[in-house]
Amino acid sequence: MISWRRAAAILLFNAALSFVIQMSAPAEPRLSDRSEYEYNSLEPFAPECPKTIYCYRFLVPAVLARVPLDPEVRWRGLQWLAHTATGTVTAFVVSPFASPFIASTLLQTSYAFSFTAYDPYTPDPVVFLIAALVLYWWVQDRSLPVAVMAAAGVFVKETVAVLAACAAVASLFAQDRPHRWRWCVPVILAAIFLFTFHWFMDTYAGWGISKNPAANFSGGSWLAVWWRNNPSLIRKALIVFSPFGWAWIFALMGYRFAPPSIRQLALGAVLPIGALVYVQTPERALGNAFFVIVPLAAAFLSRVSPAAAWAAAITNGLVTAKIGLSTAWLPSTSILLIPASLSAAWAYASFRRRLRISS
Repeated sequence: MISWRRAAAILLFNAALSFVIQMSAPAEPRLSDRSEYEYNSLEPFAPECPKTIYCYRFLVPAVLARVPLDPEVRWRGLQWLAHTATGTVTAFVVSPFASPFIASTLLQTSYAFSFTAYDPYTPDPVVFLIAALVLYWWVQDRSLPVAVMAAAGVFVKETVAVLAACAAVASLFAQDRPHRWRWCVPVILAAIFLFTFHWFMDTYAGWGISKNPAANFSGGSWLAVWWRNNPSLIRKALIVFSPFGWAWIFALMGYRFAPPSIRQLALGAVLPIGALVYVQTPERALGNAFFVIVPLAAAFLSRVSPAAAWAAAITNGLVTAKIGLSTAWLPSTSILLIPASLSAAWAYASFRRRLRISS
């Protein structure tokens, strides 16, 4: 159990870090889906919805529209509250085996979280909170709340069904759980609610997603569009690197040190997140994997010296935050990569040194 003082410290740390990230973002994003989502707040079930895939993601805009605040305050307030809660929940899960504060730093500065500070007019922060709760309840082996959350969450964004699928696939590796089949229920419910709603609105309200590039499944969906729009292999590699930076490597190194439940969920996430990459912009799709990447990376950094761990977390966070925020407050990514790479090497050297001493 976490003491109330430590819990409060984790909460305040995430609230402060999320606020700093939000304040570092430009006042307005250059490109945004705000108009698409806000259409749903005005006409959530109107016939012939012209916003394709966004029509089905009505829950967050419809609820926000009923909050008696300025629209700008509503969107940015939701983003800050959701990120604070997501970081806190993830840190609680991590705290038994790694530093919750390093985990929070990796999470709040990751590309996906920084990008939604840059463009808060999206339901993604709520999706991230759902992902963190899936992690929490997976560790607790409580599938019922995940089932309820998944059934409602598909009206936030279809990604929630992917998160439920991660837990379902993970149950195949959870031989130690006597009732692991129950983890198939959330994804089944999510699929039923999602496809039934799509069928009903397409049939009786004239909705459809055929005009959205993601619907071209046989033609490569968004992955094909992304591949064509980024002809340079170096740029492609940088985009894939950008969601977590060197934390991708930290996560691989930390896999063997993480608890079995975290390792199982990480394995379960591989195929569903891979499928999400096919239908969504890859860097934003990969950003959803924070709920396994951050705990694994924190598990590795807990095996190095505190100075090296913090240097790696902070400098790496500056790289991913710069890419997500597009802020002028930070130097260019190429400059920030230098201290981040040196700190990552320091962390690895510290890990090897401690490994030699312990053996």
